[in-house]
Formats: sequence, C-alpha cells, structure tokens
Amino acid sequence: MVHTAAGLDVPVNGPIRGPTLSGNALGGKGGPTGQSAYGAYRERQKAAEAQVNGVTTNFDYPVLSTPYRVLDQYHSKPTKLRVACVGAGAAGLCVSYKMNKMLEPGSWELTIFEKNGGVGGTWFENTYPGVACDTPSCLYTYSWDQKWDWTHYYAYGPEIRQYFENFAEKNDCKKYVKFNTKLVEGRWDAAKGIWNVKTQDQMTKEISEDWCHVLINAAGILNNWQWPDVPGLHDFAGPKMHSATWDSSIDFEGKTVGLIGNGSTGIQLTPALQKVAKHLTVFMRSPTWVSSPFGSSALEGLRKGEKSDASSGQHEFTEEEKTKFRDDPEYYLMFRRKLEAEFNDIYGTYIQGSQDSDGVRETMTREMERRIGPGNEALKRFLIPKWAPGCRRVSPGDNYLECLGMENVRPVLGDLDHVTADGLITADGEHHKFDILVCATGFKPAFRPAFQLYNAKGTSLNEDWGEHANMYLGVSAPRFPNFFTIAGPGSTWASGSLLPSIEAGIEYSVKVIKKIQHENIKAIEVTQDATDDLYEHFDEFHKATVFSDDCRSWYKDGKLKNRVYNWPGGTIHHIKSIKEPRFEDYKITYRYGNRFAFLGNGEVKANLTGDILGLSAYVRNSDHEWNID
Repeated sequence: MVHTAAGLDVPVNGPIRGPTLSGNALGGKGGPTGQSAYGAYRERQKAAEAQVNGVTTNFDYPVLSTPYRVLDQYHSKPTKLRVACVGAGAAGLCVSYKMNKMLEPGSWELTIFEKNGGVGGTWFENTYPGVACDTPSCLYTYSWDQKWDWTHYYAYGPEIRQYFENFAEKNDCKKYVKFNTKLVEGRWDAAKGIWNVKTQDQMTKEISEDWCHVLINAAGILNNWQWPDVPGLHDFAGPKMHSATWDSSIDFEGKTVGLIGNGSTGIQLTPALQKVAKHLTVFMRSPTWVSSPFGSSALEGLRKGEKSDASSGQHEFTEEEKTKFRDDPEYYLMFRRKLEAEFNDIYGTYIQGSQDSDGVRETMTREMERRIGPGNEALKRFLIPKWAPGCRRVSPGDNYLECLGMENVRPVLGDLDHVTADGLITADGEHHKFDILVCATGFKPAFRPAFQLYNAKGTSLNEDWGEHANMYLGVSAPRFPNFFTIAGPGSTWASGSLLPSIEAGIEYSVKVIKKIQHENIKAIEVTQDATDDLYEHFDEFHKATVFSDDCRSWYKDGKLKNRVYNWPGGTIHHIKSIKEPRFEDYKITYRYGNRFAFLGNGEVKANLTGDILGLSAYVRNSDHEWNID
C-alpha cells in the first residue's frame, strides 16, 4: 500500500509503489495489451483520487517529454512526485513532517528506507552505557517541537531515542518508513527524469527494484562505525564489542576491561565502566580537549549561582523546574533562546590567534590540569593537545578526567602494536591482559553516501568526486540531478545542536521539490561553477580558522590536512545562507522543452473552486503580503 499526503491507500507493487521497473516503466509497451505499466498505474491512481478541501485534485505523475502543447491545467498545478529518502533518524523523520507541511496534499508519495528495525538513527544504534548528547537537551529537539520534561540537562540516549519515537508516533511518520531495508544503489535515467533504485532487505538479503523522481540522503555522516586498525584485533578470545553495536548481555561486574579510544564515545564510556569493572585500562592514542559544560550560563542560572563540582556538568532537572517549563511556555522559550544565542555568539573562538580563541585555550588547559590532579605530568603532556580547541569537536567530559586517576583505572598512552588472545601489547612491548575488549573508535565520516550512486553517464559519485567531496551548501552535487543530502559536507557541525541546520537543509530541499512539482521540471542540478565559487570562499575563509590546525578531524573528511568542509560561519549564518534556494546556481531541464508550460489553460486554482477570496486575493484594505494559489 502506498501512503500519499492525502492518506490514500493505493494497492500497487513495489516499496514506493507504482510502475514496476520490468519493461518500460514510464512509457512504451509494458504488458500484453500494449498498455504501459505507467499508463495502467495512472488509471488506477485516478480512480483512487479523493477530494481535498472539496476539490477533486487528480494529481498525476508527469508524462514523458513531448512536443510542446498547452497543458489543460490551472496555473502551476503540481504534478505528483515520488520521493525516496534514506534513513529514519532525526533528518528522515523531519523530511516526512516537512513534506506534509509544505507540499500540497495528495500531490506526493514518500518512502523512507531505514536499514534498522526502528526510528531514531544514531540513537537507535548507540546503546552503550553513558551514551548522551553533548548539546543541552532543551535544544536537542526540532526547533518548533519543544520538550519541557527532559530529566537531565544533557539527555541520555534512551530518553533521546524516546523523543524521536514519540515524534514519529505523534506525526504519523512511520507509515512512510520501510524498516530493515537498505537502499544500495541509485541510477539516474535522464530520458525519463527518474532515479532507478535498488534496495536490500536486511533480513532476507533479497534485492528489489523501484524508482522515484527525487532521492534524499538523510542518513547523516556518522553512521558507519569502524573497528580500530590494530593487528590481531579479531584474535582476542574474550568478549569483544564496538560501542556502536553494544552487547548488553555481557556482564562487566568485577571484570578487567580494555577500552580503546578517548574520543567523545570513550569519554562517555570511561566513567560508566569504571563504576562496575574490577579494573579498566584506557588506551589513548591521541590528545583531545575535554571541556567544561556547554551553555554554562544557563546551567548556572538553573543552579541559582550555587557553586557545584566542576567535574560534573550534568544537572538533573527538579520537578519544580520542569513544572515551570510546562506552565510558562514563554519562560521556557526564552530559556531556550538565550542558550541558542550563547552558542551562536561564540564563533570568534574558532578564529586562529583571536583573543577569544587564546582565552579558551588558556582556560581549558588550566581546567584540564586541575581536573587531572596533581602529578600525572605524563598524562597531562599527552592528553592536552598542541592544536587549538575546536580543531576537532570539543567534548564536555562529565567526570572523565577525574576517572583517569581512580585506583581501578590505568591510562595507557601511545601506539598499539597488536591484540593477543588475552589482551593487547603496546608499542613499548608491555602486555596488558583483560577479560573484555571494548572499542570506542567511532565512525568513518560518511561524506559519500553508503550506497552507490550513478549519474546519467554511468559515472559513480565516488568517481565524480575523486579525492575531495564536491557538494554545494551541504545539499546538492553537480551532475547528480534531483538528489539532495541533508547536513552533508559543507554544513555546520562545530558548535551547538545540528538539528536547526538539518531542518534548514530539509526545508531548502522541499522548496526545490515544490518548484519541480509546480513548474514541470524534469531535472534540476547545481552547477559546478557555483560549487567552485563556494569552495573558493571556504578555502580562503578557513585559512584563518582553527579547523585547519594540525589535527585529524571529520571536518576534514577524517584527514590531518585537507579542505575544511565545515560551514564558514556559525549555525545561524548557515541557516540564513540556505533559507531560500538560489535557483540561479542550478541548471534546469523542463519536461516540455518550455519553461512556461506551467501557465496552463489560462485559469488559476480558484477558478475551479469558485472561491471569491481566491479570485480577488490582491484586493485588500492595507498594503500587506498576498498570494494567489
């Protein structure tokens, strides 16, 4: 069954449901009667059309390009579009919500292909002890969908996952999701103006084929976890796990544990494992900045100025505070806005050699030394980076530094030689034995989609890009029409919640989709010239930022030296920049060879409804904005 915006259930074949890909899906002879599969589907679809707002919509798929003719339709009537989206995490759920809100009911179809068995993306996958978000919880929601009853200032994973689960239920998002299904390939058909896609059932491994007019990659850039590159890793005889595939059946109580990694995940895991393990060995291979809590002014405001343990940036909301948030929405809104404003006002700290940047480095160095404690000079020299704070995303470590000095914790600094059946040998030759091995080695940055993507010439996106990502505004890629990425390379990731930029990227994409619908566009692709101009600005701008310092970062596609793909400005600067599409940066191909085909038969929509207000929209008592549907 296909779910359209009007809630229609149309019995057809295929996940997105429509013409099958056997034979000629969008034209030609598709069956023994000579009728095309596309034509047969159009007849079934017309029979199933409902009335929307009292008007029979009869939205239909665009026909194949033909010699120009005047279309028998009102001005800018949308054509029906099929949209395929990859991922049902924060971005994919927002895609379904925004399409419902921004597009005309009945004029579109959507399927979200989700490789997992539930929604939530990274919060569905990551279930390790202590997993939490490094953005204050009151900002880790969709900007319009405030949640007042968070239990903690930094929300833990299960509560975040439940937030997205509740959002999906509340907004009926799951009807668009095909779970346990991974999109593995997309090929652009320039003649028909569609993406032919292949999907794989993650349970049976069966491959299926389908098609769509628009393809959206909402899988995110940190969804491809990786084992550490250590010889003999799989020779370990005891329980071994990666933080992204946590095995909750393993009992850590009273066991000796080896933990590889001191990035953001390792920083969260260390205090959690220290509490239960008999002994914990933490293998550190690189320095990292560990910060005080973000949004500290709001946190101190909650604590009413009382001094608290600086090792803990966490705060458990009281019932009184939650009641205040619930009963005084304007107060809670201002609380959220002040916190967001604080994040949007710190971009100066990312400018190399600035007073703000130098001040942050001095403060964080002093604070890390204090929290590590007296002595431990070797640990301080190793762990405190030479590169500037912000070169990699800074992690607020709740009790992490203090844990490194606990009696049952030993930090081991430097390179690893190889893993043995009962432990690990470091580069200095010491053999460290333990019962359980945990790898908190993060994710491989997925600047490129996890699926294969081919343009009209049969060139893959990997081949087209070569060594460097080639994406405009983190959304569009030259030579790959009708393809949009949410929060791709070129987006903003450095500070604060990523969700506002995700929302902005989705609204941008849906606005382009709306233009495709209303103007009979067959293909729209960003130009290479526009992309080159944008990256020229990136390159010049980042010569002065800390992101280009000597650290290995996913801002630079996981490399030490590379182009910086972080947006050249703060989150609010990025949102302002993609608020409206710059269609002058796109090459557009129209279905009828005439860009004005959307003018139709000389009528507007209100001519069909007889709506007096619609037929006189510009007649008004004052000079306010007006629009004609």
